[in-house]
Amino acid sequence: MNTATPDVLVPLRPVRAVRATLIAWGDAIRSLPISAWKWAGLIGLFGTTLQCALILGEAQPSVPLSALLPVCGAAGICWGAQVTLGLCAWAIADRSGVATERRAGRLAIALTVAVLLQAILSPTLVSLLVGHLDPCVVHGCEDKDWSKVPAWLMDAESSGHMLMFGALVFAWLEANRSNREIEQRLLTSQQERARLKRSAFDARLTAMRAQVDPQFLFESLADVQAAYAIDTAKGASTLDLLIAYLRTALPRLRTEGSTIGAETELIDAWLAVVAARRDGLPARHVDVDPDCLQAPFPATVLLPLVQWATGDGGQAGSEAVSLRAQRLRQAGAARLTLQLSTAPGRPCGDDEPEPRRIRERLQAMYGEAASLTCRREVLGDGLLGKGGAAATVITLFWPDESAERNRR
Repeated sequence: MNTATPDVLVPLRPVRAVRATLIAWGDAIRSLPISAWKWAGLIGLFGTTLQCALILGEAQPSVPLSALLPVCGAAGICWGAQVTLGLCAWAIADRSGVATERRAGRLAIALTVAVLLQAILSPTLVSLLVGHLDPCVVHGCEDKDWSKVPAWLMDAESSGHMLMFGALVFAWLEANRSNREIEQRLLTSQQERARLKRSAFDARLTAMRAQVDPQFLFESLADVQAAYAIDTAKGASTLDLLIAYLRTALPRLRTEGSTIGAETELIDAWLAVVAARRDGLPARHVDVDPDCLQAPFPATVLLPLVQWATGDGGQAGSEAVSLRAQRLRQAGAARLTLQLSTAPGRPCGDDEPEPRRIRERLQAMYGEAASLTCRREVLGDGLLGKGGAAATVITLFWPDESAERNRR
């Protein structure tokens, strides 16, 4: 093994570092959006126009217009160099996420270097593209010997303008960047707060289900025992339905969220147990659009609502239940809707305690985009009974989060 190889490569490390730095600078400049170059061009055009207007306005009457045109051309070249170098300096200084307290010094150094570069580059470009400019055309030569004035001093005014206006533009850009960062942090904080709030509500709803299920379980077991004493087949069938419901409900105690498909499956299993305990009532119809099955929905919101609307599965509860879920598109936004109908209905209104609690939970999770309405309605012939029967109709609306994620 050649142990001298690392020593040979040591002198190449600074070269590689410089090369990597230059590549990073080039990438930073190329990453500038077209809009930034357009604004730089407009600033350069405005500055050139203003300076040419001042030159023409202050020119001596004896100076012909043809002698002033090269001076205006030189002004355009200087402004072009200034805005180009200034924008590149900003891109390079802004390329990395340095600490906020160090950004001001970094930007000041970048602007100073850009001013020095334009002080060297602008006279060279003017000499190459326009030629030598006679200072007497602009400044006059009465009792003045401009030949003794250094060239860099003649261009000091242009450098001073760039330093002054560049500092103002850099300060404005830095203020905008700081405002965007603050807005982004605020938005991230609000999103995290909403996520934590929704997680807390999911946890509370899951805990609430653990409180509701035991009462229903004990009542169902008592009915199974009574059914076995009368009809063994009916008792076994009711027990099978109760086991199917528990297999559907128990895994959800360990989850924070759910879907429409999972929640309607749970409701269907619960209604099947209730129907077995009440001689086939309520008759049920659950209809969920296939594209809604995987849509996210908070756990244990629908089941308490169905339990309340049907009388908690008691003997005097509803005789028919219909559940319909579908996706709607309103004003360009995807929304989900679920309609629960029970007959004969129970007294219902927006001020009823259980619908009000469910509405508050939905609005806490989805904001004003979620709504729940509860009303009494006379329905025609169908699953819910004969025409003219009064039914309780509960309608839920909430945003379709899965559609929003797919669009992003």
